[in-house]
Amino acid sequence: MITVTTSRKADPLVRRIGRDLAFAAGGRYVTRGKGGLSQPPFSDGKLLVLSREGGGVRVQLLESGDEAASLVFPSVIEEPRTGPLRRGLFSGDDALVACLSPHLPVGRDETPPSTLVFDGVQGRRVVLRERP
Repeated sequence: MITVTTSRKADPLVRRIGRDLAFAAGGRYVTRGKGGLSQPPFSDGKLLVLSREGGGVRVQLLESGDEAASLVFPSVIEEPRTGPLRRGLFSGDDALVACLSPHLPVGRDETPPSTLVFDGVQGRRVVLRERP
């Protein structure tokens, strides 16, 4: 199971995306508080840490305390979900799918390249783009 958390002083957008990402990936969202990443529940297994990066979001994937991947998505779009709920994350970019699929439930679909899409709670769809 994957644990999703945010930077210590995350803004509301990053916290919302963290909760939606945990929901889509079948993991759990844990508020970070003042706890360090070397303390449980963050030190065990797979951990996604989200933080603000300029106008977008940085996603760091840690596995047993070591960084497995770090991605920056300068463009973040939250939109109403149309159609049925889809579990998992989806991308039209083969390189992005290859990078994330060993760690997360990422599927290939017809989304634009360099884009990661997932359905969150409360009828939201989140679109993260590597290029604005």
